[in-house]
Amino acid sequence: MTFKPGDLISLSQKPATTYQVVNIDDCSDCVWVRRWPLDAHRSPTFAVQSAQIQPALSEAIR
Repeated sequence: MTFKPGDLISLSQKPATTYQVVNIDDCSDCVWVRRWPLDAHRSPTFAVQSAQIQPALSEAIR
């Protein structure tokens, strides 16, 4: 499955938590994500391997 910035995803380790794709680094096979919905004070980004992401449950239902 192809993801793009702005897509809502979940992680295989935390399927009930929603994250937003911020950027995709094709060279390192990393995807930068942040928790969704955004926190008004801070929403730090972090990198995960692309193999760890899957569509968010709410997105898969559409």
